[in-house]
Amino acid sequence: MGNLEMLEWLEKGSKVLISEDWMSAELYLCPPPEHTNYDMDTVLQLLAKNGIRKGVREERIKKMLTDKIYFAKIAIAFGQPAKEGQEGHYEFLFDAETNRKPKVLPDGSVDYRMMTTIPTVKEGAIIARYTPAAPGKPGWDLAGRELPARDGRELPEIKGKGFCTSEDKRTYMATISGRIEMENGRINIKNFLEIKEDVDVLTGDIEFDGDVLIHGNVTSGRKIRAGGTLTVQGAVEGCELYAGKDIVLTCGMQGGGKGLVSCKGSVSGKFFEQTKIMAGKNVNANSVLSCIVEAGEDVVVAGRHGVILGGTVYAGRALEVTTVGNVAEVQSELIAGKSDELEKNLQKLEVEYKSLAEQLEKTTKVLSLLQVPKDPKLEPRASQERRMQVTRFKISLDSQINENLQKRQKLLEKIELAQDAKIVVRQCAYPGTRVRMNGVQYQFKETLNGVTLKKKDNEIRLYSN
Repeated sequence: MGNLEMLEWLEKGSKVLISEDWMSAELYLCPPPEHTNYDMDTVLQLLAKNGIRKGVREERIKKMLTDKIYFAKIAIAFGQPAKEGQEGHYEFLFDAETNRKPKVLPDGSVDYRMMTTIPTVKEGAIIARYTPAAPGKPGWDLAGRELPARDGRELPEIKGKGFCTSEDKRTYMATISGRIEMENGRINIKNFLEIKEDVDVLTGDIEFDGDVLIHGNVTSGRKIRAGGTLTVQGAVEGCELYAGKDIVLTCGMQGGGKGLVSCKGSVSGKFFEQTKIMAGKNVNANSVLSCIVEAGEDVVVAGRHGVILGGTVYAGRALEVTTVGNVAEVQSELIAGKSDELEKNLQKLEVEYKSLAEQLEKTTKVLSLLQVPKDPKLEPRASQERRMQVTRFKISLDSQINENLQKRQKLLEKIELAQDAKIVVRQCAYPGTRVRMNGVQYQFKETLNGVTLKKKDNEIRLYSN
């Protein structure tokens, strides 16, 4: 039987099964006529007639012919998929995602030691490496058609301060020793003050523009100001602590009526006793005893013995506590939502804004009258000085108005937070506890377990947890 006849026979009973994407094909052979055999060339002709021009695995066809594999679908051709290019990527040699949240222990208490971990680097240390993007590799299908591949994308150079890059922009090295953090895609290395002993009379007060880490205790009467985050791992007595960011007290604070903790961020500590706390954001503690607490957002007094006893605790949004008060009915006050000061400050800013706007309008009119003459050389010096004086005053008014608007925006955001105000008592609320929420008051007259308080229809309602 000639080659052409054999091909015709092969076409009648055999099949070439091509995938929909033309990336693979199977061969289904019927037996050849008696006393004959298929040869490789005939099978390849059959594949070519079906459009397969690339990717044929001849060794598989040869095995089918040698072993006389009939009435079975055998994969005999494969395309080459396109290989996407590798994206450019960074390898960070420091903890770029430091977890600043306190760790809840199995017994329900909170371990604040995890929050004192501060990632640091030494000058000259490599902090990051960049691997450039790689181009893609085109593929092809069984018909020989090219499959395009997307090249990898390059990442932008990291911005920040406290480090430099190599000439090829692939290696990032610290130029100073200090604390390293990554925020919003920027790397910042800042020098920080580390004190390994106690802060006492010998040490004196501390004022530092960056972060401050104190391993020892802080004794009564000391004042510490940190431009960044202040962390104290030892015991804290009746002193004054200030920070531009957060304050973390691993062992808490026994203020003795003189303690003050104030920061723009959040305050965290194991316990606080007879201390005034003012936090721009949140306050987290295991116990709060006879304290005055003001938090712009949330207050969480958690743990198995998370108790608020005595004093006044205010949260701009939510206040959560395990137990409030005791069987002796010690007076404790919980406040959530809008404070009286918020409304007063907002009204004050609105009056101030109106006055500034009126002054700006008058100043703008005066400035328009003090026009520069066609020939400035002929203008009297007194007129020049007058125009400059009015211009400087206008710039000052613009700055004051901008600052006023920013303050008003922050107050409005706090008032917006107050709309979702709530107080959650996880276990027990004792009589003697007073509650204020967005201008409405409530007094616990009996012991209640597991309740949430919210304001609705101008009254405080209790819901079971």
